[in-house]
Amino acid sequence: MKTSRAVAAIVIAAGLALAGGASAGPVEEARLYLRGSARTPADLPRAFQLFSGAAQKGDPHAAYYLGMMYQNGMGVARDMKAAAHWLQFAASRQTPAAMYALAKLYLAGDGVKRDDIVARRWIEKAADLEYPEAVMAMAIGLRDGSMGFERNEALAETQMRFANRALKQARSGQ
Repeated sequence: MKTSRAVAAIVIAAGLALAGGASAGPVEEARLYLRGSARTPADLPRAFQLFSGAAQKGDPHAAYYLGMMYQNGMGVARDMKAAAHWLQFAASRQTPAAMYALAKLYLAGDGVKRDDIVARRWIEKAADLEYPEAVMAMAIGLRDGSMGFERNEALAETQMRFANRALKQARSGQ
């Protein structure tokens, strides 16, 4: 259980790093409590409190983290409806990691009504912002005719090349 929470914290931190980083202040402090460091031990309830306060004041990065904490049951009971609410908030404010996470909720029908078309729209929006995982998902959807995409092998191949470049750039930029 502790391992899966640690992995979830890493995934959340990586997602925001790819989404453009966090603002200074409570969000950055909350990120420290989320992942812990040599100087700051992990404190999920404190991270949740800080993210919650910043999200309620309109910070989309905090809303993304808050949604992921609800989704993964980190420092709070797992609540997929609350996760969807905060991911929707962040996604509607141009946070690509939240767009992609929200799309996955729509694909699974987790906390929201299952809807491939809505999922596709969020994947496309995140891909337009060059979020690597969304570009890859779009390529797979085009290749397979899944996730609300019509099958288009030529476009899938182009998207796959773009996704691979974007993933390499994201890894080298970290």
